Amino acid sequence: MKKLYLIGCLGLFLADILAAKAQSAPSLPLPSLDAEESQRWVVKFAPLSLLDPDNTVQFGAERLVGQRHGIQLELGYGWQALNAWRSTQNARYSDREIWRGRVEWRYYLHQTNRPVGQYVALEGFYKQVNVRENGTIGIGCTTGPCQYYQLFSAPLQKYVGGGHIKFGRQFVFSADNPRLLIDLYIGLGVRWRTIERAEKSVDSYYYYSSGYDVFNSFSETPYALISVAYGVKVGYSF
Repeated sequence: MKKLYLIGCLGLFLADILAAKAQSAPSLPLPSLDAEESQRWVVKFAPLSLLDPDNTVQFGAERLVGQRHGIQLELGYGWQALNAWRSTQNARYSDREIWRGRVEWRYYLHQTNRPVGQYVALEGFYKQVNVRENGTIGIGCTTGPCQYYQLFSAPLQKYVGGGHIKFGRQFVFSADNPRLLIDLYIGLGVRWRTIERAEKSVDSYYYYSSGYDVFNSFSETPYALISVAYGVKVGYSF
């Protein structure tokens, strides 16, 4: 939660910097604008986040600063019952909770008074997954057969962070409702993953639960991974 708070603060800090820069820059003569053309905020929903292996309900907001710059902040949350990729609460990983945050600076390739058009973006993201890992532990196994066995359930956390360079286009979905926008993008970057689990006794042997997961995303990865970003968002401007 502290890291999500820092992401939000970073987004607001960048927005203040760009706003100050835009106010200090010499203004260009512009044609008269009606209310529809001067919309600078967009609230968004990310439907594909519901299909992610660590899926979340995810919303975002974008603010156009000046005529080329935009700042976007997204927050998402997921829970055990939401995840269709996991078998049951009795699987190896249970009591799942996911937090996700993204902050993005984007540069529109053409001057605009609405957040519409092609853009290049830099994105930083953070994800935290909290679960309980379930299985059976054998006690006293170093000198031969284990002395006895017992069930265990221990907390396990996964932390993911990284960044992307993204290319996208935000456009009006229907001429009948120019406030309804679609945001399509694709990008490439890197991500790091850290796993934190309870310490295991040196004289114990672990037999994990027989429950089945389509994706086991809790494997150790001590190096950075190539990351591909792609998606679509539905937005409403005002």
